[in-house]
Amino acid sequence: MMDLIRRAPTNFGVSLFNDFDKLFNDLWSSFSTNNMGLSLPSADIYSEDDKHVVVELQVPGLEHKDITINVRDNVLEITGQRTDKEEHKDKKRSYLVRESSTSFARQVALPRGADAENISAELDNGVLRVTIPVQRPEPKRIEIATRMNKDTKRIAANKQAKSETN
Repeated sequence: MMDLIRRAPTNFGVSLFNDFDKLFNDLWSSFSTNNMGLSLPSADIYSEDDKHVVVELQVPGLEHKDITINVRDNVLEITGQRTDKEEHKDKKRSYLVRESSTSFARQVALPRGADAENISAELDNGVLRVTIPVQRPEPKRIEIATRMNKDTKRIAANKQAKSETN
């Protein structure tokens, strides 16, 4: 039978293995985009009809003044940034400042025929909806020609001549 091995506590009262676990967890969480104030809002890109493409972004907490929309080289660029600052002053000379900042940037390639001059955007309850009008040309139908050899042409001409005489 195997004996249980007890891990000796360190000076902090926690086992050495727990210290390593905490160290690695802290290291990985420091690379998390949420801790750095960077996050990408979820985006839905769809077309309700052949005349518009819609880009919807979930941007809760942002206001229209926090968002910038540009079109450059047939690419829609949507950026947002919000900075919050909260100050607490107290009569005993203690002073507390809490600052937080969040930002994002998304780029969407516009389809061929997109009308960049008439793009519209609206922000409603944390959902940014950008509507891009698209002018798609009507398809041109192309007739398929057949090649007839000499014998086929002669038979077709004979059939046409007989039908004209009747």
